[in-house]
Amino acid sequence: MKPLILALFVVIGTTSYAQHSKKGHKMHPKMDKMSEISAEKIATLMSKKMTLQLDLSETQQSKVYELLLENTTKKKAHRANRSERKLDEKQYFEKQNKLLDNKIAFSKAMKSILDDEQYALWKQQKHRKMKKMEKRKRI
Repeated sequence: MKPLILALFVVIGTTSYAQHSKKGHKMHPKMDKMSEISAEKIATLMSKKMTLQLDLSETQQSKVYELLLENTTKKKAHRANRSERKLDEKQYFEKQNKLLDNKIAFSKAMKSILDDEQYALWKQQKHRKMKKMEKRKRI
């Protein structure tokens, strides 16, 4: 009887201190909200945020909006078509290669729209944001 009670206390004690799983959409409520917003609204918000941060002119703002709209539309389409199955090595390589090509093209387009000072500031802010995201992932 005593070993049964001891085992029961151990099981109850360990399960009460166990952490909940952080998988799924509950981990990032902001991302869940962003998935509900249309691509046009996301592009508008992001372009206005960039206008405030980088002091963009009207023409720059409209070009950035078009670029962001195209990018967010592609991302939403990709997320909708994404499958949850495991990718083999070749498929993973192709997916990552395509993703990096898109990032390079986006960066080149931003460089053509922004002047040198604005582009440097944008790269710096982008780098800070990536570091912050990496730090969050480690925790």
